[in-house]
Amino acid sequence: MKYISLFLLFSFLAYSGNSQSITVTQNPDHTGFNTTTFPTKNGTVSFLNGSIQFAEEQMFDPASWAISHQKSKLSFLMRREALLLNSFDDRGVRLIEKELEFFDPADNTLQVYQFNDGRTVVRDNVASFTFFDAKGEQVYVISNTSQSMDGERESQLSSDKAGRTIVLYNPVIAYGSGTGSRARMVFGENHFETLFNSTEREIKSLNVSDDGVYVAMIVTTGSSDEILIFDRFGNQIFRLEPDDQVRGVSLTKNATHLTTFAGNRMQVYEILSGERIGSASSQATIVYAEYVPEDDIILGLGGSLSNTGVIASPTVTAVHIGRRQIAREQVDLPLSQLHAGSIGFTRNSSGTYSVNGMNREIEIRVRF
Repeated sequence: MKYISLFLLFSFLAYSGNSQSITVTQNPDHTGFNTTTFPTKNGTVSFLNGSIQFAEEQMFDPASWAISHQKSKLSFLMRREALLLNSFDDRGVRLIEKELEFFDPADNTLQVYQFNDGRTVVRDNVASFTFFDAKGEQVYVISNTSQSMDGERESQLSSDKAGRTIVLYNPVIAYGSGTGSRARMVFGENHFETLFNSTEREIKSLNVSDDGVYVAMIVTTGSSDEILIFDRFGNQIFRLEPDDQVRGVSLTKNATHLTTFAGNRMQVYEILSGERIGSASSQATIVYAEYVPEDDIILGLGGSLSNTGVIASPTVTAVHIGRRQIAREQVDLPLSQLHAGSIGFTRNSSGTYSVNGMNREIEIRVRF
């Protein structure tokens, strides 16, 4: 098995300082953005004192809000005498204004989800999901309750960018003195495929790949984690019990490689063989990491992530696995993530990458 040990990482620094470098620049259109203003497809969205502002619109204290993966559509649940669903494009054009009958505005488990094509989903009553089309017409309702007599936490929804592959999951289900979880893929009304069901392990995180072909899960007993990957047909294609607990994972295109990150450590595994091909450390806690197989590089964004999403002392780390070289660069820009799990890397060309899902888009140029 080929891998880079932590010991070898220290030897990377023995290379000439001119042999590797990182340059970080920001999108000039985002100059001056603070940590509460974020770019959308055609404008910005800002957060101030409980209000959300975009275009000429200002939504005060929504019960829930969501933005599509393309950042072109936004939806809001507003508490009035009745619960209101409002959806807009990011230019401020209203797409949906609908009073949701039979929904309780005082329900503290309300959540809205927004897809690129205008469809929305509203969760209420812990585990009930109501699907609406792009015109705001109800399509169907799905109950995702586990029926456990001991209770459960709010069900969650995860999907690909287009909203075609949808997974509903119960992250924590109480079973007497223990806890478990469940995940089901949704194909339509009353049409499910169970991906995962356990009376002993909770779901720590669940993500659908951008293309909707794969589902990656981190499940935990509380003391140890396990990583599971499924295809969209429900077949488990990968399983890993890492040595340490994991903060997050990312998949490459076509799920050829898996990157795990926890603390200041990043590791890369080949899915087909299950072998670890690289391991690296950052000087900062890793917020997000990803392997770029075309360049054989691990990229990591590190820093101290606050509860409000602000990333203090952000640092970019790049590791060339084949050459066993590492480069780091402090980012002298205020950074914050739009929401949990929003950060991602895009490869623009060899050695050039964009970081998205933050208050400003930054470009990373790496030379080894």
